[in-house]
Amino acid sequence: MGRSHRRAKSFMRINCPHCGGKAAITSRHPQTKTAVNLYCHCRNVASCGATFVYCLALSHTINPPVNVTAQLAATIIRALPAEERAKLRGMVDL
Repeated sequence: MGRSHRRAKSFMRINCPHCGGKAAITSRHPQTKTAVNLYCHCRNVASCGATFVYCLALSHTINPPVNVTAQLAATIIRALPAEERAKLRGMVDL
């Protein structure tokens, strides 16, 4: 009937902080909307086998969404004195 819905594979590579070998993410636990704890284990079980937690979090936004940018521009324009707004209207044909 329908296609099975599979999660897209992640291409993020995790290395063991102890031996530098490849590690696998065994589970993830969201902490906030923009942060998650990744529970991992080292695949180098013969000489390491460590288990550890990485915290993956959004650091900052480089380019905000369009609606945020438009809202910010509108707020700045409204704060301008009337004559400055009139000059701006003439420059951009608002």
